[in-house]
Amino acid sequence: MRKLLTVLSIAAAGTGFSQNSISLDSCIAWSKKNYPLIKQNEVTLQQTEQNEKAIRENWLPKLSFMGQATYNTEVVQFNFPGMDMKFPHDAYLTSLSLEQTIIDGGLTKTQHNVEKLSSELTIQQNEVELYKLVERVNQLYINVLLGRENLRILELYKEDLTNRAKNMKAGVDNGLVLSSSLDELEAEILKTDQNIIESTFQLEGLYKTLTLYIGKPVDKNTVLAETPIGGTAARIEIQRPEMKIFDLQAKLLDARFKQINVNAIPRVTVGAAGNYGRPGPNFINQDLRFFGSANLTVRWNISSLYGLKREKTKVELNKSLIDIQREAFLFNIESSLNTQTAQLNALAQMIEKDDVIIEKRHNVTSTATSQMENGKITVVNYLSQLNAELQAKLNKKVHEIKQMNAISTINATSGSIKF
Repeated sequence: MRKLLTVLSIAAAGTGFSQNSISLDSCIAWSKKNYPLIKQNEVTLQQTEQNEKAIRENWLPKLSFMGQATYNTEVVQFNFPGMDMKFPHDAYLTSLSLEQTIIDGGLTKTQHNVEKLSSELTIQQNEVELYKLVERVNQLYINVLLGRENLRILELYKEDLTNRAKNMKAGVDNGLVLSSSLDELEAEILKTDQNIIESTFQLEGLYKTLTLYIGKPVDKNTVLAETPIGGTAARIEIQRPEMKIFDLQAKLLDARFKQINVNAIPRVTVGAAGNYGRPGPNFINQDLRFFGSANLTVRWNISSLYGLKREKTKVELNKSLIDIQREAFLFNIESSLNTQTAQLNALAQMIEKDDVIIEKRHNVTSTATSQMENGKITVVNYLSQLNAELQAKLNKKVHEIKQMNAISTINATSGSIKF
């Protein structure tokens, strides 16, 4: 029983940790689902579905009804010896006609293709807009980490000052230390309190903003994993969502040119009509009656052939513009990656020296602590050395966070992340 309770306790503790810990990758995934612009993809798909339904109706029979009553001021009449024939001035006709396309030259197919590519292009353009969330969320996440580290160092600084002030107060009470030295320490403690208050409120603002983006609660108790976007490896293979836009734009140009070609192909329809009225094809018979007709129609817009060569030239020119835009985009991305990679390499070397700097600063501070307590140096001199040690520790953490950010930035710039 005790073992079972232990297992359940561990499981509960593990669940609590997982619910209260987040990573940069998860924040980016949540932000995409939570951002209002994601709804645009669903609306675009619904619009495409409706447009494709309309395109499919090209093959449905076209049924039409017509009713007409006519009065003519002048009618045909025959005057023969012994016979006078005059037709009535009024005429009536109701007609129900049916027309069915049997050959459309591939028009429906090309319309479907154009609609599909247009929808994919719209969605991909929206994906590019959503991809901007990567940079925003990454910057927020990094700022939270930096803010937390700054606050931690300030609290350590205050704790050290408070301990020194307690020791110094005993010296003041015994007349061994000037009270002005204690005042300097206490003033520094108050100044540190101000910095802590400011940093705390800044962090609260960052927590609220990050919460707004990802739709999950983030506060001081939330554990933030210090793992870059897409893992710890920096990847420079370019897989940006913009690249798919260039491909879709070129495909859409080709599809629209095919549609223009199809317009030059003859279309064949068959039709039939059932009529009731008078007169009919046999105008001699003026009785109201049923009569019908059937037809086979070929339509060919020959003039559409005139501009095919011109349209093809326009398509080729537009595709050349797309290639130029793609080349310029890749140029800018590669330029950014070169700068970011150089920064990452510099940070790696800087971090190697941070531990040595911290060790030496700690040795200096330890000596300064003893000297201040023995009255050999002033409080100001001691604070200067303590600040230098704490700044060295902060620098190392900042460099580590910047290294994480550099890897994240490279992976985001190259597009080699799952988004």
